[in-house]
Amino acid sequence: MMSKKYGIGLALLTVVLLAGCGTQQSTQNKATSQSTSSQSSSTKSVTAKTKVSLAAAIKKFQQQFPNASVTSIELENQLGRPVYTLEGVGGTQEHELQLNGRTGKVISKKSEMLDQDDQADAERDRLNLNKVISPSKAVAIAVHDRNGGYASELKLDKDNDTTYWEVQVHQGKQQVDVKIDAYEGSILETEHDD
Repeated sequence: MMSKKYGIGLALLTVVLLAGCGTQQSTQNKATSQSTSSQSSSTKSVTAKTKVSLAAAIKKFQQQFPNASVTSIELENQLGRPVYTLEGVGGTQEHELQLNGRTGKVISKKSEMLDQDDQADAERDRLNLNKVISPSKAVAIAVHDRNGGYASELKLDKDNDTTYWEVQVHQGKQQVDVKIDAYEGSILETEHDD
């Protein structure tokens, strides 16, 4: 009788231990999966693949167009590589420069004449680039706000005297545009795309 109770007790103890180990293994697998997902999300972001800093991209624009002021900056993946598109105005011309975000090489540059209305708006559209948060910081703020995902593109722009980063964050099949104050890093607005 004693050995029967001992056998049942040993069997129950084994079941409890195995169940506990299985739960711990499941928890470890879940944590590892979440960690891997978080790491792959951050490495998917356009800024993770970019070697050229924002300051270097602006400097290249100013070298190409010495009398121009920057009015917008975009960073996005094109054909598997990060590409900066900088736009600006100088005098009566509008300029655009595209740079490879890994190498800093010029992909394209063009200039065209501004019409009268655009010339009047040119001064208002110029960006104050002093103390603007970096693209990486803007992406980190946007991804954190969305509780994960990755940024496929971002744009520095100005509207109604507010300079902001607009970061496109992807979470699975959902896309959210997050507007961030370019100087303070605060969230201004989020917009869900269907």
